[in-house]
Amino acid sequence: MSITLRIVEPPDTLPDGYPPLDPEHPVDYRLRYVELDMLIEAMSMLGVVAEEPAEEEALPAMDRFGEAGNPFDPDECVRISRSMRRFMQEEVPSEFFATLQERWSDTQAELRQAVEARGELVVSGFESFQYDGKSLRNALPHWGAFTAIAADNGGLEAVE
Repeated sequence: MSITLRIVEPPDTLPDGYPPLDPEHPVDYRLRYVELDMLIEAMSMLGVVAEEPAEEEALPAMDRFGEAGNPFDPDECVRISRSMRRFMQEEVPSEFFATLQERWSDTQAELRQAVEARGELVVSGFESFQYDGKSLRNALPHWGAFTAIAADNGGLEAVE
């Protein structure tokens, strides 16, 4: 299961130095469920997404990221981008890393249980946390850069 977050008004070109996740679909940010879940947890810990939707809350709710058709306006994208920028020069705090690693493992266990509950044999597709401090430090600013580009181009929309 995956979701794609797409830039609403695709730019003609991407900024120099920004490598898209998929060069064939440069305005898409496709994430598997476990990756999305980890990213949402990171944004939650940084205070840019809310756990529950609230009318007076200016933050997007977590569940909006997983449903096709949900838009994210440019201001929301700016807040996300700014929160991810801190990892460009700082080390990922050990507590932050440990929480994401635990979330990843919990999500993997939930997925495994769901597959087994359907009577299907689990043989692959479940992996351990694929990040170390350095790769996570690169992944979070990459997401931030994508949301910054989206902020300048109409925002984002969840499309699949």
